[in-house]
Amino acid sequence: MKLFYLHKISMMILLFLSFSAPFLSGCGNKRVPPEGMPTLYRCLIRITQNDQPLADAVVALHSTSENFLWTINGRTDENGQAEIFTHGYFRGAPSGDFKVTVDKLETVVPPLPEVMPTSESELTKLFNKREEEIKEYRLVDIRFTQAELTPFSINVNKKMGIISLDLSTATN
Repeated sequence: MKLFYLHKISMMILLFLSFSAPFLSGCGNKRVPPEGMPTLYRCLIRITQNDQPLADAVVALHSTSENFLWTINGRTDENGQAEIFTHGYFRGAPSGDFKVTVDKLETVVPPLPEVMPTSESELTKLFNKREEEIKEYRLVDIRFTQAELTPFSINVNKKMGIISLDLSTATN
């Protein structure tokens, strides 16, 4: 059980370091796009559900072309708007036709007791029980999470505006 939490902590540290490395290494350093990366165009997608902005959702673009090498995604802000990045760092998306997937998960973790057990066996029991009580809920319909099922398609080009997608009114 302790290994589980140590693993989680080490993963959080690695994530922090990987995201903060460009900032910690100096502001003058700029990432060089990988060889063969196409021209990217600014892409903003606004997601609503039941006429409300869907915050903290992952929006991904899946190319309809074969042999497409680039990962393209973004995360919605409190207004439901996601700015799309290629490979998580380069602003924009290449031109072309894409299926759009949207996913949002919520994890409910039970609170720790105010007074923690002092014995190792009681701590182990507490954390095992707590781990069993962790619940994860998907807050969007499963069809929006898979490129094969999503009804949303867009064409990325240099003249794009903000694209609005409403999950509650989508039909297949």
